[in-house]
Amino acid sequence: MVKSIKCTTILWIGMFILLCNGYSFAAQVKTSNPVNNIIDSLIATVPNLMRSDVNGAKKTILKINQLSQEANYQHGKIEGTFDRCWLLYHNGYIDQCIVTLDSAINNIPNIYREPSATKFNILKGQCYVKKEQFNMAVREFSVSLKQSEKNKDVAGRAGALVSIGWAYMEDNKPSEAISFFMEILKIKSSDQYLNKATVLNNIAACYNILGKYQNAANYAQMGVKEARGMNSLVDLANGLNILAGAIYQQGKVKQALSYLSEASKVREKVGDPAMLASDYMELSDIYRKSRQFAPSIAYARKAVALSIKNNINLKLESAYSTLATSLEDAGQYKLAAIYYKKLLAYKDSANNAANNKAMAELLVKYNTQKKTTENLQLKQDNLSARLRLISKQRWLTITISIAVLIILSSIFLYIFIRSRYKTRLVQQQIAEQKNRTLAVLETEENERKRIAADLHDGVCQMLATVSVQLKRTIPSIDTAQHLLEQAAEEVRAVSHRMTPELLKHYGLAKAIEESLLRLNSSNSLTTFVFYNNAELEGIEELLQVIIFRAFQELINNIIKHARATEVNVHLTVNEENVILLIEDNGVGFSAGNNHAGLGLKSLMNRVNAFDGVLTIDSMLGKGTTVILTFDDPVLI
Repeated sequence: MVKSIKCTTILWIGMFILLCNGYSFAAQVKTSNPVNNIIDSLIATVPNLMRSDVNGAKKTILKINQLSQEANYQHGKIEGTFDRCWLLYHNGYIDQCIVTLDSAINNIPNIYREPSATKFNILKGQCYVKKEQFNMAVREFSVSLKQSEKNKDVAGRAGALVSIGWAYMEDNKPSEAISFFMEILKIKSSDQYLNKATVLNNIAACYNILGKYQNAANYAQMGVKEARGMNSLVDLANGLNILAGAIYQQGKVKQALSYLSEASKVREKVGDPAMLASDYMELSDIYRKSRQFAPSIAYARKAVALSIKNNINLKLESAYSTLATSLEDAGQYKLAAIYYKKLLAYKDSANNAANNKAMAELLVKYNTQKKTTENLQLKQDNLSARLRLISKQRWLTITISIAVLIILSSIFLYIFIRSRYKTRLVQQQIAEQKNRTLAVLETEENERKRIAADLHDGVCQMLATVSVQLKRTIPSIDTAQHLLEQAAEEVRAVSHRMTPELLKHYGLAKAIEESLLRLNSSNSLTTFVFYNNAELEGIEELLQVIIFRAFQELINNIIKHARATEVNVHLTVNEENVILLIEDNGVGFSAGNNHAGLGLKSLMNRVNAFDGVLTIDSMLGKGTTVILTFDDPVLI
């Protein structure tokens, strides 16, 4: 009874509060700007789309992001980012969702000035619950709770409290869950919190788990009363079911049967056949334990008929078991055997032997005894003949077995030696190929450094000298002087491109950041945003060069082909791995097209040489995401 309402109901309450909290805040900040009003209207449609049309929700979120960027509307940017995170959570990308949430919390300026921003921490906590890291989940929920209390955000506070209670219930800590559900009950107004009946029912369920049945009955009665007042049939049925369990544990069988009977009638109105079948089976079980076999069998038959009618296979298995047990206890062994036989169709292979045994004991006990006697005589007659035959075959079998064993051992030894030789040969070839590739990469980079140094120290110095000499001559050669200065500047730029000074002196993150700043200042069609999640700075120099060259290649491809208006670059550096993620909202390409040009193939070869992984995800009209991952980087 507890499990049936425990997880799914609480999760959807929390998520609905998260999504609707953004809409309520949008109504508060609504301005006279028509574009912002359009964005707010789109934000308001997302909660229902999330529950009914995920593809429609994706399209709406993309539109919100696009319009918010164009209008520089802060609230729209925050809501669009959160909705993207929720889609990752909804699709099961839990770790990527956490990374994106952290990036938003750390990089969106003044994010906590909006009350709805507390839902970022709630969603992050729910990710940790999915990963069964309950302490981390409670920590995130607590951050959201403190922030919502600071902002006097009633809906946000209720959502945080529900989420904390959910985490503790999942962690099998009903006492801690109760304390947070109690906090929700202090919110008096039903306008502020509309799920009071559900919270009361779940407090009752927690007390049932703890064995405090009187407390469970008290809160279940309050939940039933609240559900009746709000005409919430689902909460009413759940409350009656939990109340019946608590009352039954106190020995009040008739009263428990009365509550269960009422719960089943409410289920009929709700139209939930699975839960109605469960109620029927619980009624049957209580009647059976009370030795009232006629109503026990009647309710079990109802559960079977309802499960068959609605194709509820799991319930049908339990219903068959309940009916067969009731018939067996009532002494109707033949009918019980029939339903045990039907039950076999829904049992796994581990239980088939036991069920077959039970059916055999009910149906063919006499025939089994008779066959056993006949078989015993037959075995006695054939025993001598078998012993003689076995004696003759024994030595032949031993001889053949030894020969087969020698042959198989030889074949196995041959295959093992050959396989081991091939494995070593492949490993040597891979090592040699990697060493050759690394040598080529190092030679290329050294050559770039040498050329850059020659250009800077030789040509640039000579051009500078010429410039000084020209300044001492007549003014008519000013034009020549200007051209020489331009040539020197061009050579210096070539030098920097071949060996980036920022990468050499300040590291990978600074080099990427400066490159994106230059692109933003020169490219009016595309906006480049950098999210630096680097926990460490120093990694192997050659690996930095590989990643920076990959960054340049990917950005150049986006500028040339993607027609994107927004490009996000994420850099993550820690002791476990280095991750470069680049995503754009450009035209994309289909998986069937071959877009691996010469530059991209060269990039793949370099990444493979460093045991890296290059992942490309793209769809026509949906943009492209590229993830470059290097595990176990060498730290400086």
